[in-house]
Amino acid sequence: MFARDRDSTELRLPVRGFLSSLKLSRRVIVTALLFSQASVADAVWPERQWVKADPESHGLDPQAIERLSAEIGAGKHGNIDSMTIIRHGRVLFDQEYIWDYEEQHIGLTYPSAPPWDYFNSDAYPFHRNTDLHSLQSVSKSVMSALIGIAIARGDLPGTDATLGELLPHRQFTDPAVKGVRLENVLTMTAGIDWEEEVSYFSLDNDATVSEARDDWVGYLLSKPMTVEQGTLFDYNSASSQALSEILSTATGLPTNVYAERHLFRPIGIRDYHWNIAPEGYTNAGGGLFLRALDLARFAWLFAQNGVWQGEQIIPADWVARSITSSIPVYADEPDGMGYGYQWWIYRQRTASGPKMYGGWGWGGQFPLIVPELDLIAVFTGWNIRDDVDYAYAFDLFYERIVKSVSAP
Repeated sequence: MFARDRDSTELRLPVRGFLSSLKLSRRVIVTALLFSQASVADAVWPERQWVKADPESHGLDPQAIERLSAEIGAGKHGNIDSMTIIRHGRVLFDQEYIWDYEEQHIGLTYPSAPPWDYFNSDAYPFHRNTDLHSLQSVSKSVMSALIGIAIARGDLPGTDATLGELLPHRQFTDPAVKGVRLENVLTMTAGIDWEEEVSYFSLDNDATVSEARDDWVGYLLSKPMTVEQGTLFDYNSASSQALSEILSTATGLPTNVYAERHLFRPIGIRDYHWNIAPEGYTNAGGGLFLRALDLARFAWLFAQNGVWQGEQIIPADWVARSITSSIPVYADEPDGMGYGYQWWIYRQRTASGPKMYGGWGWGGQFPLIVPELDLIAVFTGWNIRDDVDYAYAFDLFYERIVKSVSAP
């Protein structure tokens, strides 16, 4: 059993390769950070560090948290790398679970070449030897926020603008694709022929195919329209990549630089890595790496309707549109999981529980927001293998933690 506090860089006892088994070789941190430095329910803002508090004083069940954490530490839920729980702006629980990915991935291959080889433990899930964790498709939620900021600043037209207008330098194989509205790119209802519902290890997956090419957006724009836009949810990572190209085309700035100026710095995110797609634009589909507590800053910003310490960073109406379901994920479940502007609505508000929305990154990246309870959580992980099946962290959090929350 090894322990490392998030505030400490010291790891006690040898680490890499210490434990191994047939299914999981892992380094596990199983000591929780349960703090008692604050107890009032008024929301506070993080400066360089978050304020820490005791879970029970903020209406959370410490035993429920500890039981879930113990299961994670024992590997019951696969490779969950961290769990952070924040209420009223205070960190109530923050723990890392460290696994030996180099050992786990011996002999495994991914169909994409570097740098998109997700079994390369030098590059994923952590960027090199840092604690910056791959967010995968949570990058899309960040990209959406940047689009909202850009529209409010006048750097982009509104969501009725079309791909043909926003990407005038591009060639479109099907002229109908030129008419796809920005609104429908944001809500994954563009209507462009795309298959991303099969395994990412399969070359039937268009996202995997596009990663092997030199121009991801070019591949997208070579596809035909097959469904009327705005009518069907069809998850499409290359369309999110188009958002990055749209922003850079309009502003003359790389997406990551625009993010630094107008999003990251204002909320205190000082360190990140954001890789670049082959065509030269910031990888908005899945290329952002952040620390878990910095991802929590982004989640907390949304929980506060786009306001950070009194400053409106993201327009409140954009936040509202982002987290409102525009389309059901499953057409036959209109009241089930929904999708907004690159955000997932995991639970609609019902008599049995509050609304919960968040981002969703392949492998287990989940910034989760429960507005009614002033509660957020961040999970990171690397459950990417097809031969295992674990419960999603958003389900675990909602069923085990959210349903146990009481006042304040």
